Amino acid sequence: MPLTEGLARITTFITAVTATAQVGPNMVQVTVGGGDLIGFVPLGADQFVYVLAPPAGHDQLTIDRGFTWTQYESMDVTARPVGAYYTVRRWRPAVAEIDLVVVTSGHDGEGARWATRVAAGDPVALWGPRRIFDPPADTERFLLVGDETGVHAIAAILDELADELPGDAVIDVIVEVGGECDEVPLRRGPNTSIVWKHRGDAPAGTTRTLLDSVRGLHVAPEGVYAWGGAESRVMTSIRRHVRDRVGLVAEQVAMTAYWRR
Repeated sequence: MPLTEGLARITTFITAVTATAQVGPNMVQVTVGGGDLIGFVPLGADQFVYVLAPPAGHDQLTIDRGFTWTQYESMDVTARPVGAYYTVRRWRPAVAEIDLVVVTSGHDGEGARWATRVAAGDPVALWGPRRIFDPPADTERFLLVGDETGVHAIAAILDELADELPGDAVIDVIVEVGGECDEVPLRRGPNTSIVWKHRGDAPAGTTRTLLDSVRGLHVAPEGVYAWGGAESRVMTSIRRHVRDRVGLVAEQVAMTAYWRR
């Protein structure tokens, strides 16, 4: 997820891990709470934060709530916090807690390594929140696509849409995961279609499953909003299709590279 304008206004929250749980064979839920999170103001739907964890060799944070990316660049490499972007799957204001879900298989990055070793009580900072989901007011049909890295943002979007949309709104969801064991519960409305695609032993980000599935939909450009979160090249291909072939304009499309193969 690329940095955008106005980053200096984004907050750094100093907090701590309160619990971890294995929520699937390849996913770990990390709950953080307390500290500065009492002042967290949610943005809704696909909001995300950057996890800032202690670097290797440190058991405490090397930053404080005044952290900026300019500061990061000037820090000694060994002292720079490590982490990655993650969707806020749930925000519980009564207890100032956030649930983050981390994919730990096939994504050998700093965030995955952190999630597999972190424990309750460990310090962590969160930089954010930000969001991308921003459908035009006249949207009547939603196309949501993703892989296992984007499915929890899709789950959060479906929760929000269920509470806000009129009953005749149409939602098409297509998610590619390794297999049935990687599927997660998704809220289904009366006009919601949810399609799971299993890639089997193929590495994530190497198939045309999502692109071919989107191509197979009959979508007229009027009143449609297309959102996606998956591997970078996959998102680029789908963006080109819905822009060039379907005819959606820029405001109707948000295909975000959640990671790069």
